Amino acid sequence: MWRTAALDFYQRTKVEAYVRRYSSLKNAGRARIQAYRDERLRRLVHHAFHNVPYYWKMMREREIAPERVQTAADLRLFPVLERETVRREGKNLLATGLPQGRMRSGSTGGTTGSPLTFTHDIEGYSAGLAAGHFLRGLSGWKAGRLHVRLGGDPAVRGRWNRRNSREEDVLLRQTHLSVPYPEDPGMIAALADRIVALDPDSIEGPPSLLHALARNAQDRGLVFRTLVRVFSTGELLDSREKRTIEIALAPVADLYGCGEVFWIASRPAHEDRYYVCDPHVIVETENSRIAGMKDLLVTNLDNRGLPLIRYRAGDLIEGLREPEPDDRLPLTSFHRIIGRNSEIIHLPNGLSLHPLQAFGGNLFRLYPAISRHRVVWNGRSLLFLFEAAGPFPREELERRLAQWIRPFGAEYSIEYATTLGPPAEGTPGVYEIINRDARR
Repeated sequence: MWRTAALDFYQRTKVEAYVRRYSSLKNAGRARIQAYRDERLRRLVHHAFHNVPYYWKMMREREIAPERVQTAADLRLFPVLERETVRREGKNLLATGLPQGRMRSGSTGGTTGSPLTFTHDIEGYSAGLAAGHFLRGLSGWKAGRLHVRLGGDPAVRGRWNRRNSREEDVLLRQTHLSVPYPEDPGMIAALADRIVALDPDSIEGPPSLLHALARNAQDRGLVFRTLVRVFSTGELLDSREKRTIEIALAPVADLYGCGEVFWIASRPAHEDRYYVCDPHVIVETENSRIAGMKDLLVTNLDNRGLPLIRYRAGDLIEGLREPEPDDRLPLTSFHRIIGRNSEIIHLPNGLSLHPLQAFGGNLFRLYPAISRHRVVWNGRSLLFLFEAAGPFPREELERRLAQWIRPFGAEYSIEYATTLGPPAEGTPGVYEIINRDARR
């Protein structure tokens, strides 16, 4: 842990203290976690009321005295905080009286809509990073073992070149590798060769890039001698992708978070549920109008610079589960992340649907010849597009699709193509999934 402590010294952060605190609470049990969480919540609400203009105004209008919020159950007194509210209120959500020189700013990648600018004070920044250490640690990760982080987004590569990122790489024994064109087989081959030469303990990156790396390793018979764990992040991890990555690389853990809060939960390798970092966040759910899907709401307990209380993160999950006394971990959990709430289609008849409901993860298993599936909603009707390199039972697929869509009463049409180009610019309501295991 000296490596994290040394990094704190150089960057004036408190990550090590939070990592120790979270680990201690996990070992102390559920009651201690809940007591700590409720204490942090009371402090956060008191601070927000007295120092954040938006919360002072909202709480006075709703007659919510800070003293009324004692436990996580009392969060229902607060309205859900929407992204548009954060964007509209802007400076009214920033705390007054905090040293501006100690604030860290950033922006989301726009995966749940348009990008959003956010701010963390040093406590929130440190706690968010510590949550990532804690959640990786559920899969056996430890700072100091060689860890490779992969990326392709130019904005991400730019952040990796900053001084604080380079300091982190040196002290935590991390290496950042970027691929400007992940679809280029030559670049993926070069990436695979570089990772073999580095011989890391773990790899972290988006599932699409990890999958391309795994396919290249399979095709070339590469062996990663000391690789024992892989972390996927930033995109939804498909079960077929996970299987390919685990066969070619190592067991896969999935990290879940958002830029506004940093890390929220992780699904450790060899487990079927996501565990929430309860000392850092309170996660709630709200009905999404889609059967089996819940909107995820998150309260960041540590960021006083821009407090987010009951913030709609933009993701859909299955219902939350409180831990049982004999569970391995005393943490809130859920079984899977289903998709983005921005992908929900609201029909003119008042019903709502999510394109993932039509087939979910079964489409490519049922019809392996299909390599790409796109759904387009134009406000009046649905268009289902299927890209297939070979024959498959179209009548069966159309029968399944008709049976699924009948209760929604929506108009729809189906088109087939051997190759689907990119959606036309400005096309509304596009949802797409790709079968990256399909051999073309």
